[in-house]
Amino acid sequence: MYSEFIKNVFLKRVVLVLLTLVTMVSFSFISYTLIRSNLHVLQSKNDLQQLIKKDVFMGNDRTSSDQIDYILNEKNLNRSNKKAQKLFNYIDHNYDYSSSWLDQIDIPNGYRNIEIYTINSNFFKFYPLNVKKGRLFSKSDYIGNKKEIPVIVGAGLRKVKLGSTFKDLNQPVGKKETYKVIGILKENTRLPSVYMLDGSYMLNKTIFRPLTDKDKKHINADQLTRMYQDLLIYNTSKNKVSKLSKTIRKENLGNVKFYSIKENIKFFYLTYNSRALLYLVLSLVMLIIFIVLFLWNIWKSLSESRQEIAIRISLGLRKYHLYIITFLYQLLLTIFSFIPVTIYAVRNSYVLATDSFDDQTQIILSSPLPKIELISLILSFLILLVIGTFSSMLIIYKFNKSPLTLRMGSDS
Repeated sequence: MYSEFIKNVFLKRVVLVLLTLVTMVSFSFISYTLIRSNLHVLQSKNDLQQLIKKDVFMGNDRTSSDQIDYILNEKNLNRSNKKAQKLFNYIDHNYDYSSSWLDQIDIPNGYRNIEIYTINSNFFKFYPLNVKKGRLFSKSDYIGNKKEIPVIVGAGLRKVKLGSTFKDLNQPVGKKETYKVIGILKENTRLPSVYMLDGSYMLNKTIFRPLTDKDKKHINADQLTRMYQDLLIYNTSKNKVSKLSKTIRKENLGNVKFYSIKENIKFFYLTYNSRALLYLVLSLVMLIIFIVLFLWNIWKSLSESRQEIAIRISLGLRKYHLYIITFLYQLLLTIFSFIPVTIYAVRNSYVLATDSFDDQTQIILSSPLPKIELISLILSFLILLVIGTFSSMLIIYKFNKSPLTLRMGSDS
């Protein structure tokens, strides 16, 4: 009874129904994107609490490519390396800091160009990552007395087992190193960024190694310049980090500005708020158009079918059945409108999970959709369903208040 009523009453105007679906699909895409983006921002701010609570300054590397070429030029390299070691010693002895830099290594089982972070002992104070197997680095791991350098690997490197070892060339140093896996990160572990709170770096195909005391004695210009970006300085003042910036420029080893985490987040919101507002306005416009088209179609369909509805009532249809039928119609349209955005979300997550995508942003699908994507889909679906249902129920209430008369024939 319900499906036949929907087909013969609500779906008579095919063009109007299709236009309604188009606006619903548009709303679903925009609202999904907006909700997902905001959830990522909230999660990133939560992940960055250790940085936000403390008076932490973050390095923003503004060294030009010409400067890098000059610093690392073969003619200047020996001098640059000596100056880099001196500058690093200055930072190490005069500042509380958290540092990291990236290299790429090849490891057994076909994993090539895997990013490896070299991190100092304060890194996990501000980025509290979790392991599902093994452990994080201990104080002794940063001393560096062991022949095998302990490493922590991402969950995406599935063929690399806990306790296994592998060798690779440490390119900046020019020596082969032996690594031993002491920990495996949880799936989809993220490294938040103050520059893009609505995104993050996925660590499923990433390796972490400690910056040991031995490493500190052989810091070179290449490593130092890659350490500048996101270098964290804490327990200090604005004047002291300004002094560090001047020292770096004076030594002709780059150009680094330091900003507090709160300043960086403010910079992010300057562009993010306007973008989010645009999405919000577009979603509201699509929602209003949908409601107008949807309610107009329901009212016109019911009004033009009054005689047919009166007959159905005489045959046993009850007025409360109209509420159920309208809700089912709204639910059907909402489900159909969310098929494209669901396909998009699943496909996008699948692409991120493949090796053809940038290793830095790998996502392992332990479920059909990662948590934030799934929550975003559900929330945007419920918003559309609830608003459509509430407004359509008002139309049915108004329609049921008007009397229905059953004409048995025409006057002669």
